[in-house]
Amino acid sequence: MRIGGILLLTVLFAYGCTASPEPRPAHKRSRPGTLFPETKHQPGKTIPTPAPKQPQPEAPVQYTRPTIRPEPTSKIPRTFHLPTVIHHKDQSILVRVASGSYWVPSENVSPFQVGQNHRLDHKTLPGFLIDRAEITVAQYKQFNPDYDETLYTSGEECPQCPAMAINWFNAQRYCQWAGKRLPTENEWEAAARGTSDHPFPWGDQPLEGYGNIQGGQDGFVDAAPTGSFPKGASPLGALDMIGNVWEWVSTPVMLSSLAESQPGLQSNSLYLAKGGGWRSPPEMATISYRNLADPNINNPTFGFRCAKSANFETNFQTENPFQD
Repeated sequence: MRIGGILLLTVLFAYGCTASPEPRPAHKRSRPGTLFPETKHQPGKTIPTPAPKQPQPEAPVQYTRPTIRPEPTSKIPRTFHLPTVIHHKDQSILVRVASGSYWVPSENVSPFQVGQNHRLDHKTLPGFLIDRAEITVAQYKQFNPDYDETLYTSGEECPQCPAMAINWFNAQRYCQWAGKRLPTENEWEAAARGTSDHPFPWGDQPLEGYGNIQGGQDGFVDAAPTGSFPKGASPLGALDMIGNVWEWVSTPVMLSSLAESQPGLQSNSLYLAKGGGWRSPPEMATISYRNLADPNINNPTFGFRCAKSANFETNFQTENPFQD
């Protein structure tokens, strides 16, 4: 009996060792690309897969372009002949006067007309350049560092005022130093009136605020900084042709009878100044008025501008006509 029980226990133990154990439940993993691991995939329904995040490019640096304000235009329409040129020696701006026919003083007329000259002829002039403004104090000091404008400006410095009390010889020396020359009377009048025959650069009548004349009535008791009266510009763009300071020209005056009446005075020793000064009345501050003066005079109302010959028809296309 005991032996039978032992055999039964042995058989049961052996059966338990050979039987497969119940499998352990597998670990639940989230399905790749699913937002919720618990959600079971349903047949026929596509679970959207989010697009992978792309690296965002850095925002470009924002640059602001400066606002370009248009230059104020004159109320009076004018046609200016380009180009203007910056002269390398004294940094003055020159305007172009093209070759053509202009109203200029008559030639071979005797006696020589001093003062207001009404005798004009149409004459063809070659092209040339002329300073847009009168030579300033700052420019003249490059040539003559000892020049002192405060003697004529009540003790105040005025570097942009025209050089004042300049005699004819010093004006000519400056222009030669700068690689230019004094303009002739014909060139000066052509630059002042253009192709018109008006007595003023702007028309037939003197106008308030168009030139520094008549003393302090225009706001300046003496010389004004060059370019202070842009409304009075000539049709070719030249400034202050009327008023501010008288301007020397290179044309000598032949007065044989006057030379004979004054000892030591030669027939070609007088020169003309044009345009009037800050003290001049309107009847003297015209394009055609001729102020006959001693070239050695150092009057504060006398200054100058320079000119330069140029062959526009050929040099503009082949070479620089503005080099010395």
